[in-house]
Amino acid sequence: MAEIRPFRGLRYDAGRVALADAVCPPYDVIAPAAAEALRRRSPYNAIHLELPVATGPDPHERYAAAAALLVQWRATGVLATDPEPALYLVEQSFAGPDGRQYVRRGFVCLLRLEEFAARVVLPHEKTHAGPKADRLELLRATHANLSQVFLLYPDPAHDVGAALDAAAREQEAAATPALEARDGDGNPCRLRVLTGSVTERVAGLLADRQALVADGHHRYETALAYRDERRAAGDHSADWLMVCLSSMDDPGLAVFPTHRLLKGVTLPPTDEIVERLRASFTVTEQPGGSARDCAPALEAAAASTGPRKAFALYLPRERRCLSLELRDAAVTERLAARGLSPAQAGLSVNLLAELVFRDALGLDPDRLEGHLDFAKSVDDAIAELEAGDYALAAFLGATSMAEMQAVAQRGETMPQKSTYFYPKLLTGLVFNTL
Repeated sequence: MAEIRPFRGLRYDAGRVALADAVCPPYDVIAPAAAEALRRRSPYNAIHLELPVATGPDPHERYAAAAALLVQWRATGVLATDPEPALYLVEQSFAGPDGRQYVRRGFVCLLRLEEFAARVVLPHEKTHAGPKADRLELLRATHANLSQVFLLYPDPAHDVGAALDAAAREQEAAATPALEARDGDGNPCRLRVLTGSVTERVAGLLADRQALVADGHHRYETALAYRDERRAAGDHSADWLMVCLSSMDDPGLAVFPTHRLLKGVTLPPTDEIVERLRASFTVTEQPGGSARDCAPALEAAAASTGPRKAFALYLPRERRCLSLELRDAAVTERLAARGLSPAQAGLSVNLLAELVFRDALGLDPDRLEGHLDFAKSVDDAIAELEAGDYALAAFLGATSMAEMQAVAQRGETMPQKSTYFYPKLLTGLVFNTL
């Protein structure tokens, strides 16, 4: 079902630019301070393409600036096209937000774009118009894939993984070194260029498999829109998209939660919130005062798994921390009456949205855009609470891979930021000009 192929990637000339100085995170996770640091690190850092800045009063000039820079880097040899089609093997070693050590492997290739209705590529999260409009302007200007959409595929027999392992071992035996870089958290990333028969073998093995979008829903939908624009002009150069594919059976694939911080909203009195919560949860008030004092309870919620969903709420103005454990056995039926499927009704993100935000706080979850910030770890959330003016922080456990698949197979999507795949793929390892 999924059609992939190798491609002649556009990559930094190692003699001109060190890969470690050139890579950056995806555009949507770069904080302003980090963006400035990356721009200062190197005039050739990929952030100058991925997150360009305008040089004049018109903010739309930034897209043309990125396109001109891409042309310049190619003309001066900073970027060069590989001589033959390849798959690009990516290996990331990291400690997750849970403190455990992981190694995640994937490979960069081209994927033939398919509508979600074709059931070849399955989404699992909703998207918003703003990021897609931004990415479409950049794609129109550069006519290039600057970063990879992260997709997952089933590999229970490890046959795709075995083919990639064998190719990597051949390179090691031939003393062909991998290129190395580190992300902003210091996690090492290694890149190997695989050519020859392995590319055909891997493409053949994946031909009968579906792919699930893990990260990059906005960019995938943007690529579909751009493909349709180009087709209308008689141009099929945008029919393929650069992606990174990882096995959902890889032990190094870890899914973490994304915690929520509410701002700019008016909440009921805390004692009233607690009484409303008791309709669905066992509520335990935790001792302490500051968010850091409550960190053990917040970490426990973030680490929770299984059917007995647990959450923690911190209310900074009252300096109160609440631990919640779901006790309503009929919650699936209750949420089904609101239009949620059985696959959706058991998701922590939906339980939080419906039972906490809607029922206890009196907020419409569908109208919180602009009122929600997100944090990838308890430490990050505490730092945000200490620095910003928030009404509440909500901590939850991760969505499991089985839950993701169940939702995707039904053709449904989850709320934005339902999953957090860590680490993020690095932008700048390889580009694809269409």
